[in-house]
Amino acid sequence: MASKKHVIRVFFIDNSFTAFAVYPSDSVKILFDLLVEKIQLKHYHHFALFERGSASERFLGLEEKPVELAEKWEDPQQCFVFKKKLFLNDYQKEKKELEDMIAQDLIYKQALCDVISSTLLCSTEQAIKLSSLQMKIIYGDYNSCIHMSGFLTASDSLKNFVPKHLYPLRKANEWEAYILKQHQYANVSLENAKLEYINIVRSIDNYGTTFFPPCKSLIRTSNFPSKIIIGINYYGITLFRAKNREFLVKFQFAEVCSWTSSQSMFGFEVGFPYSQTKMVFETRHGVAIAVTIQNYVEIIIQTMKCESDEEDSERCDLTSVSSDY
Repeated sequence: MASKKHVIRVFFIDNSFTAFAVYPSDSVKILFDLLVEKIQLKHYHHFALFERGSASERFLGLEEKPVELAEKWEDPQQCFVFKKKLFLNDYQKEKKELEDMIAQDLIYKQALCDVISSTLLCSTEQAIKLSSLQMKIIYGDYNSCIHMSGFLTASDSLKNFVPKHLYPLRKANEWEAYILKQHQYANVSLENAKLEYINIVRSIDNYGTTFFPPCKSLIRTSNFPSKIIIGINYYGITLFRAKNREFLVKFQFAEVCSWTSSQSMFGFEVGFPYSQTKMVFETRHGVAIAVTIQNYVEIIIQTMKCESDEEDSERCDLTSVSSDY
């Protein structure tokens, strides 16, 4: 008897979702391919499916089975989420991805979520610029007959425009006045507003960093707190104090000699062969941290290889030109 298909919902960062009928034996790779095809996403290589709960989230391995995972859920808030996983932090390297309007919209919404939730900590000046761009994207050009005092505060939508960590610093009517004024004089077209929003967010510290849930540090030194947040991005590994996400130390991948992981820990060594320092942490996300590092390292190696091939090609071209003369 053939197994029965199950309906699996996949959410996007703005809480919209799409649904698919899949078999229990179908892998995450199959679900991923179905989703990419349905939304017509051309540049999908840096996106991934995540399993999100009320306390944490993790990205899914391609061989995992979505139906099996969903059947084990106990948290009513658990769901599958599709979003960008890898960030290269180089406009030229991500230019093609941003030219894909579907990818651009997904990246914009993810950046918006990170700003409003204060996952990324922007300044007041940046927040006002970003909020005015958000106004442009949602409501179009400034209209003095519509966009007046009370437009955001009366509908209680202001908190959807101001970052969580900045909101208490000013009165609601002050925030609204700043945003509407910036919206009035914003010199950007509707077509470029999302791209401009993304470019501003790219300049915020820790943009593109994957923050993993707080974990217990086993580093035997008084300089480190007992609870740490591990952040991974294109440049390396960053450690933060869990209490307030205060920066502690950063290691570029070139400094990392090795790393190891299991279902209960993650560790890495930094330094030189003759002088190494071990960093070890208790965490249920060790495997996910290691895979994220491996993904970035592979991208870096591939980028270096491509740049080397381009240099070799240029040398060949120069040699050819010289011989012609």
